[in-house]
Amino acid sequence: MKRLSIILAVLLLLTLSACGNKTEVNSGTEVKNVSSADPVSTDISTDNMDFEFTNNDTDYSVDEAGAVTVKESEDLVKITKEGTYIVTGKHSGITVDAPDTAKIKIVLKNAEIISSDGPAIYIKEADKVFLTAYKDTSNKISDGTAYSSDYTSVNADGAIFSKADLTVNGEGTLKVSGNYKCSIVSKDDLVICGLTLTVDSVGCAIEGKDCVKASGAKITVNAGGDGIKSTNSEDANRGFVYIENGSYNITAQNDGIQAETVLKISDGDFNIKTGGGSTNASTDKGGGWGMWGGSTSTEAADSAKALKATSLITVNGGKFNIDSSDDSVHSNGDAEINAGSLDISSGDDGIHADDELIINGGTISVKKSYEGLEATGIKITGGTIDVTASDDGLNAAGGNDSSAMGGRPGENSFNSNSKATISISGGYVLVNAEGDGIDSNGSVSISGGVVLVSGPTNSGNGAFDYDSTAEITGGTAILCGSSGMAQGFSDSSSQPSFLYNLDSSVSAGTGIAVTDSDGNVIASFLPSKQYNCIVISTPGLKVGETYNLLIGGGVSGSDKNGYASSGQVSDAQNSYEIELSSVSVSYGSNAGGGHGFGGNMGGAGGGPKQMR
Repeated sequence: MKRLSIILAVLLLLTLSACGNKTEVNSGTEVKNVSSADPVSTDISTDNMDFEFTNNDTDYSVDEAGAVTVKESEDLVKITKEGTYIVTGKHSGITVDAPDTAKIKIVLKNAEIISSDGPAIYIKEADKVFLTAYKDTSNKISDGTAYSSDYTSVNADGAIFSKADLTVNGEGTLKVSGNYKCSIVSKDDLVICGLTLTVDSVGCAIEGKDCVKASGAKITVNAGGDGIKSTNSEDANRGFVYIENGSYNITAQNDGIQAETVLKISDGDFNIKTGGGSTNASTDKGGGWGMWGGSTSTEAADSAKALKATSLITVNGGKFNIDSSDDSVHSNGDAEINAGSLDISSGDDGIHADDELIINGGTISVKKSYEGLEATGIKITGGTIDVTASDDGLNAAGGNDSSAMGGRPGENSFNSNSKATISISGGYVLVNAEGDGIDSNGSVSISGGVVLVSGPTNSGNGAFDYDSTAEITGGTAILCGSSGMAQGFSDSSSQPSFLYNLDSSVSAGTGIAVTDSDGNVIASFLPSKQYNCIVISTPGLKVGETYNLLIGGGVSGSDKNGYASSGQVSDAQNSYEIELSSVSVSYGSNAGGGHGFGGNMGGAGGGPKQMR
């Protein structure tokens, strides 16, 4: 599939505060983060893509006085010239073969179009056709399970099949059954506005070659193949899917929404299940790859991703409930999330981009995944992110070594990469990972925001894992996990940090707090898993000062994750003195390792000093 090569800036739709980094704790449950960092966008241009809707797309009125009314008949309805046609009752089919300048409006008014040997509606030629479901009417379209040679010779494969631009709209309801392959197919643009549309198909449900655009529609899809897709791979400005708003309930054996170039979503309510859901994980090695939930497709390119694009995925709003066998969000190029709410359960990656993954805002909850967020470069400037992963939480071009060599179905073959980066300048990031919590095959940079990691309990992974450097210049990071592969921040950082390896593991749900000499909390966290290694950096730490690391107890004013940047600790179980003799110090024994075999942790602080 071709990749967009035009390099320009995408217009940013998210405006962040110009104030300094600030984290507010609200009623102990909700954390709101405001970042001073400028939001970033991808370098892929969508300037020449038409994301607009015409007046005729969204005008559902019907001039009945000037229309031709086609009443119930078993005969085929043939339309050969421009005009408005009101179709009622039962018919064996509708064909449109008009001049290529003709604009035609077909109004379905309690119509039932049932074909036995081809498309129920076949648009051979016209400039543009509007298929309108009349207000408060119910309409049905269905094709045959086999097509005659008249249709197979022209590669027709949908119950509604159009070689011209097609708009399906209205204020009524329309049910389309694709018994041969697809339900609705346009070989040019396909626009869907306003109506309540139910689509069932043996193969792909809704397909527009040049684009699919939807606004204000209520769409329910049950597809044996892909749910909604655009397929033009020959023109970098086409092959896109744009959804402005509406509601979309999609159950697909393959991809939910797929764009050959760009998938852009401004708003909407989405419930998407692909490949039988995350319980039918594509990461399983039991030979079920490509056979999701009864899919019989054997094409190598098939997948069961929820949102998929070749060049770019942009999410500017909307509410998403995703349960996918394969990646929940997948781009072969870049992905950018500026706003919206994403609730994700994935059998593979939560969000994956081959190139850059940029998160400027929104609420992202990855409840289940193999790897949570994965890309060559991950940039987070804002938003609230909660990731649960059976392997790595945040992964820049890699993954845990065992997974990289394990040959899991559908895995992405990343190696050590100097271009791999994780950059966090704002937001609130919570990670619960069985593999590495934050893993970069290159570098890590943190300059703002809040990063909280409950990392692995096994010694083969670490809460923090990187190949080159991990520099922190701002923000708060508290990383907890096992000590076997422990790494801390590089001594080239400008903000102080420390790594502390405890003598023994601490049980899950045991809080951590750092306090100053007066007992005031400067950072705290409540890890959700057992840990014996802690890495902490926060703006309150100063070189040359002494602090206390407290284990156990509660922190006043902390949020649901135990995070606070102020307050007092009560009922602490253990206290350890931390002397920040340099910008990066470590305490306790360290087996060392990770990608960087010790991670340039800076000067050692000596043995632990425990006070009870």
